[in-house]
Amino acid sequence: MNLTQIAKKLIACFFVLLCAALYAKAQRIIPVDSSKAQTLRLDPSNAMGGNASDFFTEINYIPLETTEESLFGSISKLVVTEDYFIILDNNTRSILLFNKNGKFHKKIRGTENAPIWDFSVNRYTKEIRYSRDQYKTYTFCDYDGKELRTIKPGGELAKDEINDGNMHFFGPGKGVSYKLPYHIDSTSKYYKFYSKSLIMFANEKNKVYAHGLGFDNREGYDNTMVTKGGIMPFNTVSDTAFYYIRPYTFTVYTIRPDAIKLSYKLVFPLNVSLPQNFNIDSNYNNKRAEYVQRNSKLIYYIANFYQLKENLLFRAGSYDTNDEDNLIYNLRSGTLIAFKHILQDEKSYFLPIYDNSNGGSSFNYSGILACTDGYLYTSASSLGMFTYHEKYADQKAKYPPVLDDYFKKGSRKDNPVIMQLKLKDNL
Repeated sequence: MNLTQIAKKLIACFFVLLCAALYAKAQRIIPVDSSKAQTLRLDPSNAMGGNASDFFTEINYIPLETTEESLFGSISKLVVTEDYFIILDNNTRSILLFNKNGKFHKKIRGTENAPIWDFSVNRYTKEIRYSRDQYKTYTFCDYDGKELRTIKPGGELAKDEINDGNMHFFGPGKGVSYKLPYHIDSTSKYYKFYSKSLIMFANEKNKVYAHGLGFDNREGYDNTMVTKGGIMPFNTVSDTAFYYIRPYTFTVYTIRPDAIKLSYKLVFPLNVSLPQNFNIDSNYNNKRAEYVQRNSKLIYYIANFYQLKENLLFRAGSYDTNDEDNLIYNLRSGTLIAFKHILQDEKSYFLPIYDNSNGGSSFNYSGILACTDGYLYTSASSLGMFTYHEKYADQKAKYPPVLDDYFKKGSRKDNPVIMQLKLKDNL
C-alpha cells in the first residue's frame, strides 16, 4: 500500500468518525433539572380586582396607522423588537411591521393560496422567518421585507431535521422548537432520533443538535393539544430563555440553549381541574376534545405565560371564557389578580384595560400578547376604544397628544391600538 492509498484511507476514516461524532452530538439528550421547582396552589374564583392605578405605573396607548395597505383585522401574534411591532394578522394572512410610534412600515403579504400562518423573529440577525407553502420552504427577510434567502428542509424523511414553522432563537443560528406527543413506531421510515421528545434544539436550517423532555408512552395526543384560539404553549422569558407548558399538565419548564428546568407546578381546585392523569389515561384518547367541551368550566390549558420580576402572568383556559382566565400572581405576597377585574380610571384615561367590545372577544382570543423590557403588551380594537371614549366622555380625561389626535381623526373602523402596560413591583 503506497502513501497515497494510506492517506485516502485515513481521510475516509476521519470523515466517518466526524460524521459519527456529529450524529452523536445531535442525539444528545438534555436532562430536566427539577431540583428547584415551585408548586403554586391557585384558586381563580378568589382572584381580586381593583382600579388600574392600583396595579400599573404606566399605561400607554399606541394607535397603529391606518392606510389602505396597512389596514388589518386583529393581532393574532405580536413580537416587539427594539424598533418595531411585528404583527401576524390571520385575516389578511400577512405580516405587518409598525414603528414603535405606530407608524406603518412594511407589509409582508400572504394570499389565500399562499398564506402566512406563523413567523419567527431572530433578533440577533434582525430577520423574520416565514413560509407561504405550508413549511415546504422557509423565507428569511429583513425588517424592510427584503427577501434574503430561502431554505428547503429535507422534509419528514430527513433524519436530523424538523419540519416546523416556529423557531425561537437563542442566537444568530441557534434556537428551539417543540412538538406534540405524537407516537410513532421506531421501525417507521418517519421515525427520528428525537421522535420521543417534546423539545428540539436546532439551527436556522432546522438541523437538530439536541433534544429533551421525553414523553410517556401512555401520553395521548389529539387535536385539542392546540389551545382554544390557536395559542401554543411557548412564551419568552428573556432573549435566551423560553417558557414551555406541557399540554394538559400545568407544569412550566424554562428552556435555555443547553438546559431544561422544571420551574413551576400549578395546582387548581378540584372543581376546575382535569381528572388525574388526564394526559396519560388511554380512556381519554381521541376523546379529550369531547371531554373539555362537555365539561366547559374545567381548566385544560395554560398559555401566555410570562414573568415580570415577582409577578407571573398567564391564562388558565377553559372551553368557556370567564372573568378569571387571565391571571397575575405575585410570588412574594401570594396575591392573585384577575386581569378582567381591573377597572379603568384616570391612569387609563377611562379607556379599556382589555378590549371588551363584542363581549370581550378580542382579549379572550389574544390575552397578553407579549412581554418585553419590563412591559406587557395587549391590544384593543378601535371599536372598543371609541366606545369607551364616548361612554366616559363626562370624565373629561386629559389625553396625551397621540390619543387626542387619534380620537379627532380616527374612526371605529381603524386598525387596533397597542396597549403597553407596566406593572407595579409589589402587588
